[in-house]
Amino acid sequence: MRPVIVKLAKMLTDCMDARLGLVRMDDSRWEYKMLDALLTDEMAELMLKMGRRRPTTAAELAKKTGWDEARIQKLLDELAEIGLVEYNRHNSDRHKQYVVPIFVVGSAENLVLNKPLLEKLPEIAEFFYQMAEEPLKLISHMVPPGGAGLGFHAVPVERAIPRDSRPLSIEQLSYWLDKYRDQLAISDCVCRTSMILRGEGCGELPDKGCIQVGDYADYVVETGKAQRATYDEVMALLKRSEENGFMHQVTNGDGGEDIFAICNCSVGNCFALRCSQLFNNPNGSASAYRAVVERERCVACGKCAEVCPAGAVRLGRKLDTKDGPVVYEHEPLAGETPGWSRKNWHPDYRDRNQINCYPVGTAPCKCACPAHVSIQGVLQLVKEERFLDALKLLRQDNPFPSLCDTACDHRCEKVCMRGSVDSPMEICAAMTRLAEMEQQFVEELVPHKVRMKGEDKDYELPVAVVGTGYAQLSCAYFLAQTGYPVTVFGDSAPCNAAERTLLERLGVRFKDGTPESDAYAAVYPELFPIRKKDAASQIEEGHEAAKSIHRALHPGHSQTLARDPRSFRSFRRDDVVLPPEKIKTHACLSCGVSYVDPNRCIGCGICTTRCFFDAIHLVRSHPEFVDYCSADDTVKKVVLGGVRRAGKIAIKALKRGT
Repeated sequence: MRPVIVKLAKMLTDCMDARLGLVRMDDSRWEYKMLDALLTDEMAELMLKMGRRRPTTAAELAKKTGWDEARIQKLLDELAEIGLVEYNRHNSDRHKQYVVPIFVVGSAENLVLNKPLLEKLPEIAEFFYQMAEEPLKLISHMVPPGGAGLGFHAVPVERAIPRDSRPLSIEQLSYWLDKYRDQLAISDCVCRTSMILRGEGCGELPDKGCIQVGDYADYVVETGKAQRATYDEVMALLKRSEENGFMHQVTNGDGGEDIFAICNCSVGNCFALRCSQLFNNPNGSASAYRAVVERERCVACGKCAEVCPAGAVRLGRKLDTKDGPVVYEHEPLAGETPGWSRKNWHPDYRDRNQINCYPVGTAPCKCACPAHVSIQGVLQLVKEERFLDALKLLRQDNPFPSLCDTACDHRCEKVCMRGSVDSPMEICAAMTRLAEMEQQFVEELVPHKVRMKGEDKDYELPVAVVGTGYAQLSCAYFLAQTGYPVTVFGDSAPCNAAERTLLERLGVRFKDGTPESDAYAAVYPELFPIRKKDAASQIEEGHEAAKSIHRALHPGHSQTLARDPRSFRSFRRDDVVLPPEKIKTHACLSCGVSYVDPNRCIGCGICTTRCFFDAIHLVRSHPEFVDYCSADDTVKKVVLGGVRRAGKIAIKALKRGT
């Protein structure tokens, strides 16, 4: 082992056990292995003399060390190019100064952004993964509200912030973008890049996913790690990210006076979100806001649950049980629960957070429908005569509602709770009438393409779909909506004229004959055979096949990790108290509702962007979470958080004893 590397690794690591000497820093640890692979002894010695997060210049280092200034400058430039040293101009006369950052958030990200180096040393991805997790293993339960300068901090979708909430300026992305308007850059997402290299990609691609600001933007642009961006380009990226269901986070290690990056994150890939989700402590990510559902407005469409990165909002039941209103169990909080340990963590958080329903179940119609159409929501929109919105919501799950007339077995009506009173809602008739209205709304119904990446550009991977059954057309529709060029071989499609027009407007081409296998990146259903026979089940199967094809076309992606299981549980039909006011009129009983666990919610606001009914809102109920502090104060903040936590738990125990 190299003693200078051991010493430098101990200086840079955030692992308390290693810093305090409780474990040995040796060549089995990632801190050592990575520095050993990247640094000469001379580079390591210079970094040790620079210290951790202490800005300096070549001239100052020459005085301090007695080394030749030109020699020092050459080393600094090499280290900055690698990514283990950054530079900025955080001083009164804006002169260039160099700084040794911590591993995460810091040099690990820089190494991933260094594409030639990452290609040469792909183990950098594993180094980043480990350094984003290891430091929290001992202290995760002691992290206080605000995050103690660790990692990132959620910033709500700005249009979701209530006008009367009076947020601080640092809680709004517009503040940071205005502050750094002339110092903006865009790079590939380092977390997605790393997860793909590890073989655990979750469908999202890294292309142009992250935003750098301020002097850090200048550094990454000048060293070839990112591209300069305009204000409008950054705003477009933020908009695309929200369409994808990605939440926003900003760096949380410079005391609230400065940030250096804005990330657009998904729970399947983001290392910053792992700080709260794996260790089951929202203090590591949450904003000052929490989402709250207006029960009477909510119609259980479930679109909020589909995008919640924390698994906080799920579908439940609006109708009371025979024992009274439904009571939802809340996630225990690390700050209030004694004996917190690994047993309280959620190593399966990427899949756990995709669960759609609470154990109490939800509306039977949505569960029974093979395509899981948001029936309760569609019926409410029809009732309000919002026919275009009804079609838009319906087509999110079933792009061929004309099948309800001839090819549906009416499972939703068979389980409709209204049928236990008089007769079930005429669900399929309503869907058929909507299908008949598609032609007059064709222009408005052409869906906006949402690609699972940060650039507004189609994929260059053509897909062939053989046959014109419902599974094939569904697969073609959702692939085209995701940005793939799709050719359907066959012409006698069972959809109506408007639905075919919408396919063509998305770019789907129809051809006779059979595809040439070498002309297409994937062929469906050759790649994923069709199993189910009824039309609605085939639509769902085609939808899922489109997701599978997308993941299969991009190496490094898992078919299962962080994937919506599309599993919906109905409540027990024999344990329902029907609402008298709705029984009197032949109306939908509004069986389901969304519910937010306040202990899991991290206040990103992405759920609010999906609601057709203005039923879910953010409330600034936790202002103590706006406590940005310097990463230099992390140890002090965490220790203080641990003391307060212990005191809080002890007081609760005393109260229980009395």
